[in-house]
Amino acid sequence: MRLSYNKRSSFLEDIEDEIIRNRDALFIGTPLFVEMSPQGYNGRIQVKIEQGNHSTFWTDWQGSDPTRFPARIKAAASALCRLGCFGEFLISHESGTLTIQYLGT
Repeated sequence: MRLSYNKRSSFLEDIEDEIIRNRDALFIGTPLFVEMSPQGYNGRIQVKIEQGNHSTFWTDWQGSDPTRFPARIKAAASALCRLGCFGEFLISHESGTLTIQYLGT
């Protein structure tokens, strides 16, 4: 399924700050962790951020209603795109901890 990136989100700034601080480690396979409030949908979703496509990203999520896609995971995909981090990532959210792991290109 393809989903649109966020144009704005209250989660973007914190996620972007963490990616900027740990970008090199992220791209050698070290998971990146962002502590957030415990609300929101939990999930473990693979996404592909494509260079040259700044409007949508691919995801393996199988939901039927795109408005039910986890907001924190969508914000993470949006932050990765905005910062020029392309490739495949596993993004998860559980009880307030957002995890981003680079899987490769």
